[in-house]
Amino acid sequence: MKTIQVFVAVLFSLFFIPAIGVHVYGLFVPITQESTASHIIHILSYSVCLITFLRPISYRLLLYSLAAIYPFMFHANCFFIPLLQQNKFNAVCLLVIVMLPLGGLWIYKSR
Repeated sequence: MKTIQVFVAVLFSLFFIPAIGVHVYGLFVPITQESTASHIIHILSYSVCLITFLRPISYRLLLYSLAAIYPFMFHANCFFIPLLQQNKFNAVCLLVIVMLPLGGLWIYKSR
C-alpha cells in the first residue's frame, strides 16, 4: 500500500509542479488574459494542494479542498463557457477540473 501512496504522490506532483510553473511564468510573460492576482492565487492554491500530497499534515482534506476551490472554479469556467458558446475545447482546463476532484477523493480514501 505504501508503494501506491508514493506513486500517487508522484503522479499528483507531476500535475501540480508544472501548474505552479506555468502560473509563475504567467506572472512575467502574458500568456493569457489572466490577471496577476489570479496567477498569484493559482500559485498559492496549487502549492497548498501539492503540500497536502507531500506532507502528512492535520486537516489535510480540508486544506486541500479549500485550496482547490479557486483553480477548480476558474478552470471549469474557462472550459465550459467557450465549449458552450464557441464550441471550443480546452484540454488543459478539462485536465484541471478532473485532477483536482480526483486528488480530493484520493486524500479522502487514504485517511
